[in-house]
Amino acid sequence: MPERDPGTRPRERLRPVLPKSDRALFALAFVAAGTSIAAVLAHAAGIVRMPFTVSFVTLPGLVLLLSLMVWAGRAQKTLLFNRLWVGTVAGFLGLIGYDGIRWIIQMAFPSGFDAFSAIRGFGTFMTGKPPDHAAAIASGWAYHVTNGWTFGVVYAIVAGPARWWWGLIWGVTLEVAMILIYPALFRVRAYEAFLVVSIAGHVVYGSILGWWCRGHALSATDSGRSPATVA
Repeated sequence: MPERDPGTRPRERLRPVLPKSDRALFALAFVAAGTSIAAVLAHAAGIVRMPFTVSFVTLPGLVLLLSLMVWAGRAQKTLLFNRLWVGTVAGFLGLIGYDGIRWIIQMAFPSGFDAFSAIRGFGTFMTGKPPDHAAAIASGWAYHVTNGWTFGVVYAIVAGPARWWWGLIWGVTLEVAMILIYPALFRVRAYEAFLVVSIAGHVVYGSILGWWCRGHALSATDSGRSPATVA
């Protein structure tokens, strides 16, 4: 057998490393995306109420995230732009699947549990209006969509083109967080129905994230390509 240079490793074992110049930008994008879920976590912990965090943390964070994506495209930061764009698309596709499967289950197996009541609850937290008020409904859905988007971006930043089942693991992680927070925060009574609907939703959401990012996210070794080819 031919001898192999001990200083080299098989190509498939090489793990691309994020360029040092991009690490701070990736960290900044990660923090910006995390400002969305931070609002409800701070509210649930009794630290800061959502009207304040949404206004002074989440909204600036989302503006920063969008600004980073636009800037990355113009500045030829191919890898960063790709991860942010792919994560955005994955987040919205995953959210469609998440809400779609929950609606199907709720319609097919009526249990008295409203799978979308927490969305209106977010609106009530933010506006102080009753759950059936138009302002609460609109605000709640806006926050719900924001979370779906930013969870996708966070996954794309961290996992990139990893195996699709890493997306499933991410979805299960979000489910565990929901199980720990939602029952007390929203006084969930139909606990079994809540579990079925939320588990199904996060399994679908995470699987879609993993599938989309696996097929469209670049690795660090692809960072030399033009942003126009990775959108």
